[in-house]
Order: sequence, then structure tokens, then C-alpha cells
Amino acid sequence: MNRLKTNVLLQTLIFLFPCCFLLFCVTTVVDAKIVFCVDDDIFVMEDDGSRRRRLTHSTQAIHSYPRWSPDGTQIAFTRYMDNTKTQTSSEVFIMNADGTDPQRLTHNNVMDLDPSWSPDGTQIAFSSTRSGEWGVFIIDVATLVVTQLTDAPSASPDWSPDGTQIAFERFILRPGIAPKTIYVMDTDGQHQHPVLPDPDIKDPLTLRYFPRWSADGQQILFYEDKWFKEGDVLRLIVQQVGGRKKKKEITDINDRLGNNLNLAGTSWMENDRSMLVSIKINDKPNANYDIYRYGFETRGLRRLTREASDEKWPDWTEGALSVSPHGKLTTQWAKIKVEK
Repeated sequence: MNRLKTNVLLQTLIFLFPCCFLLFCVTTVVDAKIVFCVDDDIFVMEDDGSRRRRLTHSTQAIHSYPRWSPDGTQIAFTRYMDNTKTQTSSEVFIMNADGTDPQRLTHNNVMDLDPSWSPDGTQIAFSSTRSGEWGVFIIDVATLVVTQLTDAPSASPDWSPDGTQIAFERFILRPGIAPKTIYVMDTDGQHQHPVLPDPDIKDPLTLRYFPRWSADGQQILFYEDKWFKEGDVLRLIVQQVGGRKKKKEITDINDRLGNNLNLAGTSWMENDRSMLVSIKINDKPNANYDIYRYGFETRGLRRLTREASDEKWPDWTEGALSVSPHGKLTTQWAKIKVEK
């Protein structure tokens, strides 16, 4: 009788274990999430702004520009080494997706920032002043060997999804304040060319910032600041790569929020159907940066953060959280359940 009870108990446990495991994975694995900055530290949250979690806890440094690794298991970021600004250097770091095991990649006591992973996760492109002026460099994550890609003043690289090109900001050297536009180059620094014509010298001063490749590699998202006599106008731009189509201005955000805006980072999400953008509405009292989600098809604009702090530099990843090594299997199981 005791043996029978034991066998029944074992069979029950054998049946329940995979069910409980699958339930655990489904409830803890998240298919998409956002990494971003809150004031001086790095946080993560879900696509709807829920489950906000802090990853860094430094009282001496400033953390900025977080970027997910291609597999979603690590985050590259910039650490300004001293928030009192007495030490003016910033360095490129990486850490696990849960904030553990931070590793410093650059050691030059200059400005190293704006990291962007290669699609295979073996290299990181970044901006640096190590050559005396702003330039684009890449670092091998395993060996820490650094290679310079640009000579002309340039910054803010972003690696194309197929791994063959890098988009970046390039200054156009002219008398007075230099305009800035978006260029593309091969990953060895060759064949540098603009994605749209350089601003004409007769045009209002134009500054284009922070290019981000779409997931399909066909478009680049950036923002453009034009200085008019009556004030500057900041707009988000989507530009087709290698085509003759004119740039597409996302004007309805300005229509809703006005033109007195500041932006601090954008990111594509949901297979290019949406984007994240950090916006500061300067007309509001005690204005601060908040993260918004914008749908390209619906033109819906949803505010995700509402804290009395600055939420900036959002980046989105698709796939399972690193808390489960079975993310792909779990996703497939969930799809089967839905299809049934």
C-alpha cells in the first residue's frame, strides 16, 4: 500500500513539474522590454511602463546611453566617472541584463560614449574624443582592441541590422556653428556618404542627431533641429536608406505637444511598427523628460512615464528575459496554445 502511494505521488510530481515549469516561464519571461535612464541611473520596464526596476545604484557616477545586446542578455552603457564633473571622462561599460557583473571596456580618461552593439555581439561602436576631436571607433569586446573609423568630426554610431554598415552623425565644417547631418559608412570606415543631401548654406542652421536603423535595415530614424529666426523647431525624421524618397517628418507629435520640445533618445520597437522617444515639453512648469510610445500606423501617442524625474535614452529589445534560458521554447509553447 505504501509503495502504491509512493508511485502515485511520483507520477503526480512528474506530471506537475513540467506544467509548473512552463507556467513559471510564461509568467516570468517577457517578450519585450525597455531599458532607459532615470536621472543618473539605468532602469528597465515593460512596454506599457509597468514593472519599473532599477539596475544601477551609484552615488558617484552618472549612467547614460544604455543599449541592449542583440540577444538581450547584456546592456552596454556610458558611465561618467564622477558626477561632480571634477573628472571629465566617460567610459564604455557592459553589464548583465539584471544589472550584475559590470565590466569596464575603455580606460582612456577621455569622453567615450554612445555604444552600439554589432549584430553578432562581438564588437561595440562608440563615440570618442581620444583622437583630439569627436570620432567613431569600434572595440572588440573580447580583446578590447580599438579601431578608429572616422577622421572628420563625427559621433553617435548605430550598427545596421545586417552588420555591414554604421550610421553616424557628421559635422559639416563651415564658418560659425557647424551643421550636423547623418552619414552611413562600411564597418571598416570606407564609403562614407550622407543618407540625404547636406543642409544648404542658405538654409537655417540644421542639426541632425542620433540615427537609429530600423529592424529591416531600410530606414533610419533620427531627429532634426532647425534654427529659425522665430525659434528652433525639433522634428523626428524617418529617412529611406539608398532610395530617392524624401524624408518623412513625424509632424503629429509636434501638433499635439507643440514645438517647444527637447528630445533625448529614440528607439524602434515592435518590428518597426512603433517607436520610443524621450520628450521634454518646455512649456510645462517643472518640465522633465518622459518616455512616450508612438505607433506609426495608428499615430497613437502614449506616455509611459510620469515621475518627477528625467526619463531618457530608451532602448527596446525583443525576446525573452535572461532569467530563463528557455525563452524560445516557452514562446513557441505559448504560440501553440494561442493557435489551438
